Amino acid sequence: MSNLSRKFFAAIVFAFLFTATNAQTTVSDTFHVKPIESKIVVTPQKYFLYVNEDNFFRIKYSGKNKMGRVEFRGGTVELKDSVYNLKATTGVSAILVVYEKMKSGKEQILYTWTYKLFSRETPNVYLDGVPNDSFADQFATIALGKLTAKQKYGTDAYRITSFTMYFQNGTHFDTLRSTSNVMTPEMKKRVDAMDVKNKGGMLLFDDIKAVGPKGEMDLPPLRVFLQDGGRIHVGL
Repeated sequence: MSNLSRKFFAAIVFAFLFTATNAQTTVSDTFHVKPIESKIVVTPQKYFLYVNEDNFFRIKYSGKNKMGRVEFRGGTVELKDSVYNLKATTGVSAILVVYEKMKSGKEQILYTWTYKLFSRETPNVYLDGVPNDSFADQFATIALGKLTAKQKYGTDAYRITSFTMYFQNGTHFDTLRSTSNVMTPEMKKRVDAMDVKNKGGMLLFDDIKAVGPKGEMDLPPLRVFLQDGGRIHVGL
């Protein structure tokens, strides 16, 4: 056999062996399937709640089963339009518990969250910055006559929307109503007519309505005593 023939024969054998080897080699990909984990997401995320106030949450479940009961230990829970209202009623903490309902019908606890509970501080009412049972200047009251509400320690915002003012008239009291946080012109007129220098004077505010973080609320009454600070006369 010539050299050319030998080379040609060797090339054919190499090609055959290479093809046979590749034909016996198989490539396989391995896929790892992770089990679907059950998960609860509660929004908004909070760490504390105020007692006897509505707190609205959305609770979203993801997993292969179904979401079961929702409990609020330390208060009540109400579901409306896919929104849960959790209202704490007592204690220093309350626990949200969400169950997962298995395909067998049994339930198991899937999620728990503990909220600290606080009582919201009732704000105090002031007349032009003057607190309860204090002295207010008669002329300043006529010029301003504005009621405000503020907590002693907290920072919640409150807006007074209406109040009733009482004026002593002989043996009974006259009542005047304001639908804002400012004394009406008639109220100021009655204050101006009081002989504070000789007889003194007391102002009593009650049925005070305000809007705060938990909606409309009643505020405690306010009592101030008038003093004559002197009138300012303009001109000759």
